[in-house]
Amino acid sequence: MVFLRKYLFYFINWISRTFFASRLSFAHIQAFIFNNSCKKIGNLLHVHWDIRHGKTITSSRPYIFVFEVTNVCNLKCPFCLTGKGIFGGREVRHMSFAESKHIIDAVADYTYLLQLYTWGEPLLNKDLIQIIEYAKQRNMYVMLSTNATLMTPAYNEKLLNSGIDYVMVAIDGGSDETYKQYRVGGNYLKVLANVKDLLEQRKAKKIAHPFVEWQFIVFRHNEHEVKETEKLAYSIGINKFTPLPAYVENEKWLPTLKEYKKSTIYNPERLKNCDRPWSHLNVRADGGIAPCCFEFFKKDDFGNLKKDDFEEFWNNAYFQESRRLIYQHSKSKGRKIDDSNLICHGCLTTGVRPSYIEKKSDTPK
Repeated sequence: MVFLRKYLFYFINWISRTFFASRLSFAHIQAFIFNNSCKKIGNLLHVHWDIRHGKTITSSRPYIFVFEVTNVCNLKCPFCLTGKGIFGGREVRHMSFAESKHIIDAVADYTYLLQLYTWGEPLLNKDLIQIIEYAKQRNMYVMLSTNATLMTPAYNEKLLNSGIDYVMVAIDGGSDETYKQYRVGGNYLKVLANVKDLLEQRKAKKIAHPFVEWQFIVFRHNEHEVKETEKLAYSIGINKFTPLPAYVENEKWLPTLKEYKKSTIYNPERLKNCDRPWSHLNVRADGGIAPCCFEFFKKDDFGNLKKDDFEEFWNNAYFQESRRLIYQHSKSKGRKIDDSNLICHGCLTTGVRPSYIEKKSDTPK
């Protein structure tokens, strides 16, 4: 059974990379199946009609909501901007339930998937469980990514009772020695115990959700542990184990094994059919509207939900220019696209994620 499931996910990942620029996941498929409606299907078709025809002004709505409920983290990961103590001119804060409810209400009728993470550790937000419960009431598929350091048996029970659909735990190693080189401040054995407790409670309750994925970022110092860690993950009840090639600036951290050596700071496959300004809503913890999840600095925001209602920003000048540039890039066939001060221009013309800054970083021990 594990063998079949493992290769099913390999197939889904291949489909995702080949046809969807790595943006289709098992969570997207589940959300479409279980959290659908006639209005959502109609909007999905409308979004992709607008993308195909390069519409800069649209009456369609985003069907994926990337929501940063906090920009605070308890770890110091060396290639994460938050871990480096950089906050991009933003207020360091948690999103309250009242603020979250207002934003969810604006898009819930059209949105399939709610991702409750970006540049912080979601479990630090004391309102997280309440936010999840409300999103589930609004028929949204809820996905959470966590470093799992703050889980406790009591919190895990609340998480399971919230109705959350998908939990991704980020554990980059098969031993404390390798794990703590990137997850600085974490403890591998404690994290593993926390995840085991979540899985054991899920089994005791005889429920299928949440689907639990173990994400393992592959670096040079931990690549030798991937296969054994995968066996461990499936043996404790993990639904999906994902070794993820590291996208980091320092070549000394990059893996050497061929199957994981796919990563550079250049990622043009994600640009060949970028659809984020039509399909995604990205909200930061300070209310900033980001063009995509890679945008970090407040100066690059397209708006702010604290000041503007959804209808006021969704077709503003920034979104219109972003859509125009992306459509122009998709049809350019190598020709130069128009100059622009938007963050999207640099991403489209260089293929480098806008969150890559500060090239200096410590080498692994």
